[in-house]
Amino acid sequence: MWKNLLGLIVGVVSMVMTPASCVEQEIVNEGEFKTLCEFVSLTQRISSSLEVKGKSGVNMASLQKMVTDVLFGTDIDDVNNMKWEFYRQKDCGQDSGTQQTEGGKALVRDLVCLCERSNLQPPHNNLCYAGNSGVYQSNKWQDPFNRGKTWNRLQTVCAAERGNSMPTEAEFREKKKQFKERIKERKGNAREHLYTYGGGKEYGLQTCSGTPTQNDGICVLYPRGSDGDNASGIKWLVELERLVKEVEKITKDEGTSKHTKPSSDGEPSMDAKPNSNLKPSTEGGSPTERSDEPRENRNPDAQTTTTTETQTGLTTPRPPEEQKSSAKIILQSIWVFLFWLFV
Repeated sequence: MWKNLLGLIVGVVSMVMTPASCVEQEIVNEGEFKTLCEFVSLTQRISSSLEVKGKSGVNMASLQKMVTDVLFGTDIDDVNNMKWEFYRQKDCGQDSGTQQTEGGKALVRDLVCLCERSNLQPPHNNLCYAGNSGVYQSNKWQDPFNRGKTWNRLQTVCAAERGNSMPTEAEFREKKKQFKERIKERKGNAREHLYTYGGGKEYGLQTCSGTPTQNDGICVLYPRGSDGDNASGIKWLVELERLVKEVEKITKDEGTSKHTKPSSDGEPSMDAKPNSNLKPSTEGGSPTERSDEPRENRNPDAQTTTTTETQTGLTTPRPPEEQKSSAKIILQSIWVFLFWLFV
């Protein structure tokens, strides 16, 4: 009995100590895919905001073009209009012998390079995300229809974490920092000028034809920038950074204009503008008088009455109301006097 119990304990411990990779297959390029997905979501958030602004009459055509340039490549407005090479490595990158190509020209192209395998590669459903079963015929990489289907599938996954607010430069810089941390360099190679993104290895690769070997894999090769930066040579990333700066500037300008609304004469105005006719007079006039109105025209009747009284020396009689009030006071005084007299 003790032997059976001991065997059971050993079996349970063995199952617990089994590496996760043996139980569940590792998802290749998972982290790299999530990072590119965040850039896709960011770009599409900008596109949605620009569409809203365009409906209000604001011309956003130049910025919308920047959006499509980032996603599909320069002067390409849709995934179905993208051109694909016959060999995968021509689009995704290679640095072997005299053959040298690179990625980084369009965000959609890099995403497809990272997340699509051919029918000649080992069958598994764990590329970029769990359950990704998309494959292509090895001799049909250049087919734009199939690449478009792959993009539609990938952007649906990316849209799951898409926000609604307009992106900021601070948000972009944080995503760029995470992106650069995942770009790998081939160590010990003096002629290395390309960086590797993805591939499932801890080191840089030479070719991204999709064949899982020591120096090849499912990946993207990025060019080294002139300053040695591992991301400054990525065209779509540079253009996206410019786009984010442009839209953030527009957002700030709109916020400023809401606080200072232009009046009909083109000058900034407050909600309650002072009446120019209510200027106080320094010459004893009423504050309701216009200071630019000639004083001789303000009250001609009052001026005539004053002049007449001065010339004749007469005193203007008091109004009847004042006379009645005085008589009433005198009468009340007489009644009080009589009351105290007879008491």
